Amino acid sequence: MKQILYIGKYNGIIGGIERYMQNSADLLQKNGFAVHYRYMEDGGKDQERFAGSFESVKIFSPDDGILQTADLVILHNIIDVKYLQHLPANRTFFFAHDHNIYCQRHHYYMPVGRINCHRKYNKFICKLCSLGRNEAPPLAEYRKLPALVLSDFMAENLRKNGFEKVFKLPAFIKTEKQEHTFMPDGVLRILFLGQLIRGKGADLMLKALAKLEVPFTCIIAGDGKDRKMLEMMVEKFKLCGKVHFAGFVSKPEELWKLCDVFFFPIRWQEPFGLVGLEAMAHGIPVAAFDLGGIGEYLTRECGTLIPEKDLKFAAKILTDYYHQPELLQKQGECGLWLAEHHFSEENFVNRFKELTEELK
Repeated sequence: MKQILYIGKYNGIIGGIERYMQNSADLLQKNGFAVHYRYMEDGGKDQERFAGSFESVKIFSPDDGILQTADLVILHNIIDVKYLQHLPANRTFFFAHDHNIYCQRHHYYMPVGRINCHRKYNKFICKLCSLGRNEAPPLAEYRKLPALVLSDFMAENLRKNGFEKVFKLPAFIKTEKQEHTFMPDGVLRILFLGQLIRGKGADLMLKALAKLEVPFTCIIAGDGKDRKMLEMMVEKFKLCGKVHFAGFVSKPEELWKLCDVFFFPIRWQEPFGLVGLEAMAHGIPVAAFDLGGIGEYLTRECGTLIPEKDLKFAAKILTDYYHQPELLQKQGECGLWLAEHHFSEENFVNRFKELTEELK
């Protein structure tokens, strides 16, 4: 049995990275792999459920025997470079889930105006841009590792920052074929699912919702430091009866049957945006700002790509959905088909098996 070791930052759920680790570990364990997990610091929610997806869960230690016996080690977060020497040569990958390996701010947009960046790392410019908030990323050390990505967008970002070995691992999703009734009460039901931080754009969504003149409700599922600010925006825009905060949801799959469209109002360049694919796998159309890797799977047949920060157009699209429930049905069916045929669990497992051989 192949022994796989994941190394991450927390021993619970914070956001998409941890959910990805949990879901992929579940899938690999069902297909004959033993997946272990080591974390760098305590934190996160739903820790018991998260730990249940792994063969073993412990805090990271350089003396841990699994570091030498694992057939494959995957870093899902940047760890201190002093620990890299303890990882097995030729059997360790770095999985680039976000921009922090080449962006000192981590968000890959400018502090003034939050204008998205597209440059490669420059120690002088990036230090100035970060306002001294974070240390310089350990690019030199991490370039020595082969990298994993989910999107061509991230592959290109790594290559322009000096990574020579970049492997694309196909995203996967389990589809849910079930009857879905759109707008059963004649009200458009909108869902936001993600961390309540500026990069995820919930504030942009509220500004778009304030422009709507059709009946709608919106569930905001997730938690984060921006919640109080968002609650104040809901009051300011007089949306109190329409927008509801669900907080952290341990089983987000239960939310899909309660919505008609998933709004993905990102401000940052999403490396892939697995939550959009999850919506499609449940037959829900996606309306998303066209940033990062989202356009690699979100086609006009299964949703709508909206120009970056175009709130007027976003409001128009949501209004169009209200007036055309048949479009919701059609796009939902197309998204479900695409998720099933292009992002299957089988494709992921087969590619993962190849990875265990490619570094030998």
